[in-house]
Amino acid sequence: MGSFCFKYFPLLDDYIQYGTYPFVNKPFCEVYIKARLFAYRPFAGLADIYLWGRFWGALGAALFIITLMHAASAYLFMITAENLNAPLGMLFTTIYLLCPINFEASYWISASTRIIIGLFFTSLSAYFASKEKNIAHFVFQFIAMFLYEQIAALSFAVSLIIICRKKQWRGLFPLAVNMLIFILYYAFFVKLGYMRGNISREILQYDKLKQIIYPWLLTNLYTKGFVRGIKMGGLNIIAMLIISVCFGAFEKRNAVSPKMLLVGGLLFIAPQVPILLLSGNNVSFRTCAPSLVGAAIMADTWLCNSINFKRLATVVLSFIFLVVSISELADYRENYLVDRKIVQYVSERLNLSQPNAVIGAKDTYIEQNVFFVDHIKSVTSSDWALTGCIRQHLSDRTIPMIEINPSSGEGINLIDF
Repeated sequence: MGSFCFKYFPLLDDYIQYGTYPFVNKPFCEVYIKARLFAYRPFAGLADIYLWGRFWGALGAALFIITLMHAASAYLFMITAENLNAPLGMLFTTIYLLCPINFEASYWISASTRIIIGLFFTSLSAYFASKEKNIAHFVFQFIAMFLYEQIAALSFAVSLIIICRKKQWRGLFPLAVNMLIFILYYAFFVKLGYMRGNISREILQYDKLKQIIYPWLLTNLYTKGFVRGIKMGGLNIIAMLIISVCFGAFEKRNAVSPKMLLVGGLLFIAPQVPILLLSGNNVSFRTCAPSLVGAAIMADTWLCNSINFKRLATVVLSFIFLVVSISELADYRENYLVDRKIVQYVSERLNLSQPNAVIGAKDTYIEQNVFFVDHIKSVTSSDWALTGCIRQHLSDRTIPMIEINPSSGEGINLIDF
């Protein structure tokens, strides 16, 4: 993030959630209630309006804060592990923080305000659970679970593991209360017809299971990303190499523990359970991010036999991950610059006296390491994204929806790319 001085380049939902919502007159009634943000990740919707949206025009400051909270969550997870006599090394930090599959969740503020902030509160909850502070554990888990449903599943799994590890069965009560509140809350809004929370009728969705595995196998993210990152990195490459060597120097030997491998496996699987159960959730790079806690624990534990090999793995992976992330960050910047040209072009050709549509539009206009779902998409990838961006650009929420590549152009002002 620091290679571009924490400058942030908005895309897609950012223009709506942070460039529009907070500036509406009476946003609680006009946005939070009317758009029913309270029914799905309710704390995230409130934070969009009253916290993160206030950084619009200086979202780099928000990115800096979120990045610090991401790093703090890694530290808290490691302290928690030490409290449980199961210490973790720098390899855990490397994978948890730096793995490029996490970049969408950690950079894109529309995602990071849910996932990274959720991980921070999960780590706080875990820390207090390990200290047997049940009230603080309850409160921070309560916040985390209403930021993102995958974070809720992860936090429940983490708490249950800690309670069983310490045999502090009194902690089961606040955990059970939070789980019950979470289930009843979403069950209530499903009955009101909030479709994104619908439970799938299939107990095990094999197609969704394949979708969950697929992004972990996209090797181009690392191979092509590394080659492009080396070309783009400049002097940053030297700094990244130094950082990677420092990570390796601070690595330490831990005892290989089959129990910790099992814990890592459970925490890898738990965040994916909501995707299998809820019909309205789709797999993306950001949905992989919560599972990195488990993946990092497994890798750190598995490589504990040889401290020299573990140090080498930490140095190599840190360097590769950082270099790949440079290319990812550059792609976000390039996408933003193209989007600004598109928005200016479309805005100048709008005819507000009739419906408007864009023809010849594409999902993306830039080279990327890998094309997957909505990873670094242009505003022309959907009608809502383009319309939201135009509304923000012109400061006019009344602009009607702008179609993308309509089947018929009759009676429509067509804007050709």
